[in-house]
Amino acid sequence: MESYDLAIVGGSFGGLACAGAAAARGLRTVVLDKKKTPDTYTQSTGIFVKEIADQVDLPSELVNKIHGVRLYSPNFKHIDLVSPGYYFLATDTCRVLKWFAGQAENNGAELRFGKEIKNGHLIDNKIILPGNKISSSYLVGADGATSEVADIFQLGRNSEFLLGTEYEVSGVEGLEKDFLHVFLDSDLAPGYIAWMVPGVHLTQIGLATKFPIRPNIRNFYNKLIDHFEFKNLEIVNRRGGYIPCGGPVNPIARDNICLLGDAAGFVSPMTAGGIHPAIEIGRLLGISISDYLQDGGYPPEQIIRKHIPSYRYKKLIRKFSDIYTPPNYLFNFLLNNYLFRKASQLIFFHHRGLMSVEAWKEILGNKK
Repeated sequence: MESYDLAIVGGSFGGLACAGAAAARGLRTVVLDKKKTPDTYTQSTGIFVKEIADQVDLPSELVNKIHGVRLYSPNFKHIDLVSPGYYFLATDTCRVLKWFAGQAENNGAELRFGKEIKNGHLIDNKIILPGNKISSSYLVGADGATSEVADIFQLGRNSEFLLGTEYEVSGVEGLEKDFLHVFLDSDLAPGYIAWMVPGVHLTQIGLATKFPIRPNIRNFYNKLIDHFEFKNLEIVNRRGGYIPCGGPVNPIARDNICLLGDAAGFVSPMTAGGIHPAIEIGRLLGISISDYLQDGGYPPEQIIRKHIPSYRYKKLIRKFSDIYTPPNYLFNFLLNNYLFRKASQLIFFHHRGLMSVEAWKEILGNKK
């Protein structure tokens, strides 16, 4: 039985950010992930918003900077949304995860891929993972929307989901590269959206639907071919899975065990964006665990709780959208509405919350 200060289950963005921060501060840290390598597979679209892109210096060859959102109604009319100085990063997601893994290793974290956890228990203030022959003083579950750590240790579990699917394809020509292409269509993507993202080397085509409706990417593709130039389209990668959309779970922590990222429900119920809080809170959690174990600091969950978005109004909008799916004719009408455009701009470009007076003043003050 090997002893660690910190064991992290899940080697995606949040888990690796937490591992790197903790290991850099002297904690003996191990990451366990069932994937064979850090870049084997990811279900994430891999879009970084500016707020987190400014904090992580990703190599330029792994990203494509995008400055706007082109929002389409079901009849394929569109509006272009931009915000001065704002951008997104489309990423080569698997290679970015490999880069994150390298950063964590450089800081001293031990990474073990191809390792699942199936059981665990507490003995004398130690968390024991017998199948992996590991004991640790603290455990972080960053293992996705259907977390094994949450199940084993009776923590909060996600109960509301979107179902997403995405293809990475070659052969898309003539797509405007400086926009995220977002499609509103209640027939194709009830409860959410469809998208095309001009990635680093490939184009990402995907959609998500409210669970239990299954997304039909073939129907989306058939609609796209009438409006975009596809030549010798080839599917290079497929990915997809559950996206939690019910907000933070409860409880997120007990007995020196804490959930993080999708496992904790740190995903916007409206935009389904989870990379930003996973990395930001993951790094803070790693620092807080170090302070707690080495210096007698406050319990880490108390520190990160102050930084967890409540998603209060976004959860209300999500619940409303689950009850009422707008008909496509309404989306066709709303695209020309001034307030709808401004609200869309607020959703895509501002992360201070839908009820932020300052954000609305800024958006309404921009007449473009």
